[in-house]
Amino acid sequence: QTSSHCAVNCNAQFTPHVDSGRGAGQSLSTIVGLGEYRAGEIVVEGDAHDIRYRPLQFDGWKLRHWTRPFSGERFSLVWFTPEGIERKRLCL
Repeated sequence: QTSSHCAVNCNAQFTPHVDSGRGAGQSLSTIVGLGEYRAGEIVVEGDAHDIRYRPLQFDGWKLRHWTRPFSGERFSLVWFTPEGIERKRLCL
């Protein structure tokens, strides 16, 4: 499944949350970490995942997730498609 949007985060450390806002209605997101950093795993519903150069797909709208503390320079890329984008493409 392709995504229509990509969020770029630099040195962001998120507290526990479920997604909201611009991506409303999406189902799955794909996240990957880039950069020279240590630790900084993403925790999804209590399970830690090392995303440094290892993509992870999960439903951020339903599953609570957050970032563990890290040191160094950490970027994350998050791909998603908001609800209704596919329908808009058909209308163009």
